Amino acid sequence: MRLAVVSQIQPGSLRAHAINVIKTAGGFARLGHDVRLYTLAPAADAHGADPARTYHESHVHWVTCPGEPDDESFGRWAARTILADQCDAVYGRNFWAPLLTSACGLPSIVETHAHIGVENGLLDQTLAATRATPAMRAIITIAPILRDHFIERGAEPGRVHVVPDGVDLELFTRHAPSPFESPGPNIVYSGHLYDYKGIPTVIEAAALLPRASFHLVGGLPEDIARHQRTITSRGLTNVHLHGLLAHAQVPPFVQHADVLLLPPSAREVSKDWTSPVKLGEYLASGPPIVASSIPALVRAVPESMFIWFEPDDATSLARAISLALESACDATGRASRLALARRLSYTARASRILDAGRLSLRGMAA
Repeated sequence: MRLAVVSQIQPGSLRAHAINVIKTAGGFARLGHDVRLYTLAPAADAHGADPARTYHESHVHWVTCPGEPDDESFGRWAARTILADQCDAVYGRNFWAPLLTSACGLPSIVETHAHIGVENGLLDQTLAATRATPAMRAIITIAPILRDHFIERGAEPGRVHVVPDGVDLELFTRHAPSPFESPGPNIVYSGHLYDYKGIPTVIEAAALLPRASFHLVGGLPEDIARHQRTITSRGLTNVHLHGLLAHAQVPPFVQHADVLLLPPSAREVSKDWTSPVKLGEYLASGPPIVASSIPALVRAVPESMFIWFEPDDATSLARAISLALESACDATGRASRLALARRLSYTARASRILDAGRLSLRGMAA
């Protein structure tokens, strides 16, 4: 099947949204499909000239839109190009293109993580299309609470499906040399450095554990500068900000960590539905995971899978890290985490999405 994947991302972007789109496209490709990814043109400061190397995805064909189009112009360009390329189906992280392709009778699936309460006319049109347009096959989202919201907002219940974010198993289980110069213990967080990700709590916990080295991998320049000021003013020498890395460069940090941190704040509305890309990556990598007990994470995994702490509580986090260091050699826990990660692979995710859209071709899985 020739499958179009469409999203207004730029090749080279290191944001979680872009990684999710590209990795899901790679999952479709590993199922044996001819995958074409319709995106914006690369940004001038894109990280790396080769998207295949940046994202560890070599079997996706990129088709980029010229210029700097607005949402509607990009969607119309994508729909025209998809139809001209004679694609058999569409998976979109964009509303305009799937609305147009489904209106032309081309089977289309839309994934959206739109927050509850957000006003968006195109979202409402897409939800309504699940009732009015037979070719609008499915809406994919990442949490039951979002599924319920989209149904209340007008979607056909049987066409709204929950599929959590995934993990590139091959990338995050392949051995890589350690990036750490010190023996540790090395405590690692991978992701953006927004406050609602729990970063202030991590920095406070680092002050309570001066013998541990804290490594934060990711973050926009302005967030790095802001947190570096705090780290410097506190006189902390055990917190290291590594900045944004290409996705394919992240695995060494998480594989060789002594403890991995998943510390979202409970003060953000997304606490009820977040599905972090790093969840599957952490599970596949092996080290013990310390996580804040926000509702979305508590629902996502068995209670025994993580060591939990009270959100936004640095003392609780420091205590949980100390406990995790004591269990770092627990082979049973490591095996359980890897087993769950296998169920979250992007290949499995892609298969579930196609099943939801009644587009699966049995026997094509690689």
